[in-house]
Formats: sequence, C-alpha cells, structure tokens
Amino acid sequence: MNTITSFLLSTGLCCLAAWTGIAADTSPEYPANGANYRLYPDAAPPLVPKPQELTWRDKAIPLSAVRIDLPPATGTDDKSRQKLIEGELTSFLRKHNVTVTPEASFRITFVREKTWPDKLREHMRSPEIAEEAYHVQATEQGISIRATHVRGFFYGMKTLEQLIIRRNGKTTLALCSISDWPDFPIRGFTNDVGRNFMPVPMIKRVIDSMADMKLNVYHFHFTENEGWRLESKLFPQLNDPKNFTRRPGEFYSQDDFRDLVNYCRQRNITLVPEMDMPGHSRCFRKAMGIESMNDPRATETLGKLIEEMHNLVPKGHLPYIHIGTDEAREKETHVDDNTLKQYFQFVEKLGATTIRWQPGLSPKGYNGAVQQLWSGRQARGAWPTKGASYIDSLETYLNHIDPFEAAMTLYFRRPCPFQEANGLGMFLCSWPDLPIEDPLTQESVSPIYSGIAFVSEPLWNNPHQPVQGNPNSDEYMKYFSNLPVQGDPLLQGFSEYENRILAIRDRFFTKRYFPYVRQANIPWKLIGPFPNEGKTATVFPPEQIIKTGKAASSYSFQGKTYSWDPETYSGGTLIFKHYCDFPTLFNGGKMGAFPHKNSTWYALTYIYSPKTQSVPFWISGQTWASSDWRNGPVSVPGKWFHCDPQFWVNGQEIAPPKWQKPGNNGAMKDENYYIRKPVDIRLNKGWNTVLVKSPVNNSARRWMFTFVPIQWSDKTGIIKVREFPGLKFSVNPSAPTRS
Repeated sequence: MNTITSFLLSTGLCCLAAWTGIAADTSPEYPANGANYRLYPDAAPPLVPKPQELTWRDKAIPLSAVRIDLPPATGTDDKSRQKLIEGELTSFLRKHNVTVTPEASFRITFVREKTWPDKLREHMRSPEIAEEAYHVQATEQGISIRATHVRGFFYGMKTLEQLIIRRNGKTTLALCSISDWPDFPIRGFTNDVGRNFMPVPMIKRVIDSMADMKLNVYHFHFTENEGWRLESKLFPQLNDPKNFTRRPGEFYSQDDFRDLVNYCRQRNITLVPEMDMPGHSRCFRKAMGIESMNDPRATETLGKLIEEMHNLVPKGHLPYIHIGTDEAREKETHVDDNTLKQYFQFVEKLGATTIRWQPGLSPKGYNGAVQQLWSGRQARGAWPTKGASYIDSLETYLNHIDPFEAAMTLYFRRPCPFQEANGLGMFLCSWPDLPIEDPLTQESVSPIYSGIAFVSEPLWNNPHQPVQGNPNSDEYMKYFSNLPVQGDPLLQGFSEYENRILAIRDRFFTKRYFPYVRQANIPWKLIGPFPNEGKTATVFPPEQIIKTGKAASSYSFQGKTYSWDPETYSGGTLIFKHYCDFPTLFNGGKMGAFPHKNSTWYALTYIYSPKTQSVPFWISGQTWASSDWRNGPVSVPGKWFHCDPQFWVNGQEIAPPKWQKPGNNGAMKDENYYIRKPVDIRLNKGWNTVLVKSPVNNSARRWMFTFVPIQWSDKTGIIKVREFPGLKFSVNPSAPTRS
C-alpha cells in the first residue's frame, strides 16, 4: 500500500494526531491552536466563505452551556433537516466542551421569518437565494439565527461553527452581526465516478466538506464507457462485470443511491445524477447488445432507465437530471434530431429539469435545458445559447490544474461571464480519466478538498467585479495561471483569502488530504526567455549563479543583453504555458497565446533558515493532467521532465526521483509532486540561494515549475502538509523579509 492510499484509508478510521509543536487542544477534531489560527483574534476568527455583510463587535465571550431552540418544522422534510441541524450543532458544541441543556440561560435560537426586509431582498435575485439567506446576531445574551427556510438555518449554523473556537483550554464565541446570502443559486461539484468507482464513505466525506463550504449541488456522473455504476433491476446486464472495462462489477446499489440523495438533502445539497448519452455509451451498448445509439431499442431503454432512477426517491428529490449529450463523435453515438428530442422528453414528463453539456447535442430550436459549459471560453461552441440558463464549468477541471494554480484560477475567475444568457452558478469538476488502481487514491489524484475550499467564496461572495462585454476581455483572466506580481493590490486580496483558507484547512479539513500550503509569500525574480532552438539542455549565462551564489544584474548571450524582469513574481507554481491554453502573465493574458516557444527561463529566490536543517520540498518541472498523457513522455530516468528543468540550492543540483514506472500508460504512481514523498534538502543557517531552470520545446503542452518548502508528516499513515515554520523568503536578502 502506497503512502497516499494508506493515508486515505486511515482517515475514515481515526483522527489526526496533534501536530508537533502546537499546543494541545481539547477539541482535537477542530483544532484552533496552529500558526494560521494565531493570525486571528478570538473576537474575529476567519470565516469562509466571507459573509456579504459582517460587523464584528471586537469581543469574544466564554461559552460553557447553551440551550438550542428550533421552531416547529413546517413539513416532514424540514423536520428531518432540523433534526440534523440540532444533532450536528449539539455534537459540535460538546466537542468544544460546551454543555447543551434545556436549563442553560444562554440560548441559540432559530427564528423562522416570513420574508426578508426590502433592503436585503433586493440583493436576492432568485427564490432559491432567498431560501439560503440567513441572519446571525451573536450577543452577550444569546445567539439568534434567522431565516425564511431551513436551508438558511443550515448555513447560519455552519457560520456559527466557525465563530466558536476552543483553544488553549477555553471556548469562545465571537460577537457579531451577519446578514448573508449567496451570489449564485447553484454552487456545485462534479464527481466522475463512472470511470473510477468511488466508495460511498468517500463520497460522503466529499459531501460533508461541500456542506461546510456552502456548496449545494453534487453532480453524480455515474455512467461512462468504462462502466454503468448504478444498479438497474430492469436491466441487470448493465451491472454485469463482463461489460465493464475498468473496475468490473463495482457499482452503487439502488439503496446506495437513495442513501446518497437523502444524505445530500439533509445537508442542503441537491444530487444531480447524470446518464451521459449518446456519447460515452460503450458499456451501455455492449450490455444491451446494441451497435448504434440511433437504434430505437437504445432510446426506449434509456427512457425506462431514467424513469426507474427517478422513482427510487420521493417526487421532487431529483429536480434536475443530466443527460450528457457531449462528445458523440463516433458514428455509433450520433443520433438524429427526433431521437434526441425523446431524451429531453423523458426527463420533462417526470417533472424534472434537463441538464446537458455545451458543447453538446440538442434538438434544433430547443433551448429548454440548462446547459453545463465545458471546453474553453476561447471556443464559441462552449458559450451558452442566447437566452438559455447555464452552469459554468469552463476552466474548473481539477484534473487539468496544479493545486497551487487551482487556487489562483478559482479565486480570480468570475463565474458566469456570459451576459446574454442566465448564469445560475458553477460546478467545480473532478475528472480523473486515467485508471485508478485503488479507489482510496481518487481524492489525491485531483486536489478535491483544496478546490472545494477555494471555490467556495467566489460562488458565495465573489470578490471581483462582474465581467462586462466580451468574456475573454475579463481583466482577471491573466491570473488564471499566475498570481499577481508583488506589490499588486490584487495579490494582497488573494493573500488575505489564502490566510483564511489555511486556517479553515487546519480546523475543518483535518481528516482530508489538502495538498496546499501558503504561496503568496514566495517571491521570484525571472530572467529570459533565452532561445534554446529546441535544445532544452543548452546552458545559458545565468547558470553562473551556481558557482558564484550571486546574480549579476544582466547577462549577454549571442549579442543580446538579458536583464532580470523588474517585476517580482509570486507563487509556489509558476506557469509559462498552460496545458489548456489558459492565459498567463507570460503570454499577455490571452487564451491560447504561446509567444516563447523553444525558450528557457531562469527563476531566482532566497530562503532564510534559522538553523542548518533538512527541509522537505515539493519540487516539479511538470504537473500532469490526470485526464491523459498528452504532455510528452513522463518518468524519464534521470530527469525531472523530458524538457530538462533543473533545480539548484546553494549550487547543489537537486536530483530527480527514481520514478516508479516508465512511460505514458496506466494509473499515476508518483508523477505529480503532491502524490509522492517530498524531496529533503539541506538548508544552511542564514540565506540559501535557489536557482530554477525552466526550458521548453515544441513537444510540451505545459511549461511550468513548482518549488515549495513544506512541513510533511505521514505518522500512522496519515499525510498532513503544512507550512514549514521559521523560513523566510526574499529576492533581496538585504531587504526586509517575508515569512
């Protein structure tokens, strides 16, 4: 069993041990004594997502005993949801050494409002948003949580959990007034469990984290070419292992499905199932003995399957059904217009709303389905149809983005940039297309939990101005792959959000693999690009730093003078060319632009260590998409990447790993830095010189590097990453430093 697998297995069985050097906390499941929480006073703890309206009282009071009062439920569903709210809040308080008793004088009172005042209602552009809105008033006398619907009660409770902290043996409540509502009614996560089966307990861990971060739609993509992963009693051959090409016979029972739908509903999450047809239908066609999806038998069977699934749960519990319609590229999967119309009719006759992919097949002239956008916004085929309702998933595929880059993309991206259609919100997506040998590693292959955390605020309370006009002119697009340079006010905004995320990571994601540490404080000086004519091993003058330990102000090469860029760049990962042709700071912030082919950049920074010590580092010359192997050869012996990136610390070159497998095939083993053990590097006391060489040739679709010190532990099989304490970063060691 590899390290990551061992970690994921253990998370369902045991709690994290206390982190070395952090004071013991009496609520080990919700520790608040770490370095990131020490950035915040008890009277103003970090909140994610940030509420729309927040007023701190600059005071925290001790909390020892409370009474919880909920109003009478308005229906069976409300009753069950309110029961969960009361149970979860009671458990949370008790873990913080707070007694829950009807005799307590301090009350947490939930109040059902009939409507919201006009000054608040004007911000709520849909009934769904109004139902999720809430008001929290925390005073010395008690706490009130007001809402018009149990959904608002739930989110008010989630915010209250972040307001209550136990550290250093004391539980406190931050006094404040909050009025809050989401910017978008749909805030979702797409989970591909069709290609690679994910066990139900793992799915529930994802759902729990979605609820903590106020995401409200779980997109359950359960059919693929590789397998049909929902039990059918009408057509049991769909679940026959002989018809699967990956993880044969692993599927969700009908009871599993009922359980997941209910588990989601209890946590204010709507489950959206997807039968992705007529494309992605190889398993379906094989099981049913049908060659073409244009065969009437295929259409009839799909209609029965949609109805069978819909009838597994009470009416109204599946308000959306996703029918796919993307990538029907083979003659076996292309269907005529009449057949396609029937797909939509199957859903509509059940009283549900259809979701389809865009680009995807749709009956001519039909605009009634919600369109989920994919591909890239530079392709007009990925834009929504004028006047249609849509869910934005452009540039949100975790399987294509590095964990550090994902934070940038999700923070700076403005959801729903298309103004001539009705943007409902956005789905963060995990598509681990490559085979996964052990389902327990599915959480690690894509940065699921850090993605859920970073996407929460842009969907609930987006920090940026709406896009005006052409969505490709979005001023924030240039930060999809790179952080703003040092000194840019936008970097300060990201840094503030990053600090809150890291504090929330340390408290609410203790049992999740969260591959992210602080990066806004890591500066880099860059020089280049030097022309390498496709010969990526070419040595250029900046490598003199290896011997001298000092950088010259400029270098000459082939009659041209190269100087260090006057800007100071930021981040744990620097991307010169993105796999998906996202904008970067190095291509003018334009989608698809690639102006520096066959070139080499050098990056320089200095790291201060208070003592001579061994420090683990995440190092990478490439991050591979878990979708495919299109970036060139992987696992090249003796190299970080086939384009010859190199890393030096104090003049000593850092050797690449001994890769576990060669070639572009099969499941990932250790290709990406966040799924392998970090590299231990000896840092001297004082300032240490770091030089990175990052070349590219025309064979690589991605051009980047990662270099980040981390604190890393796998005690008892549990992997935990944190910021390495005591280190400082600078591009000018004689100037003031950043820790």
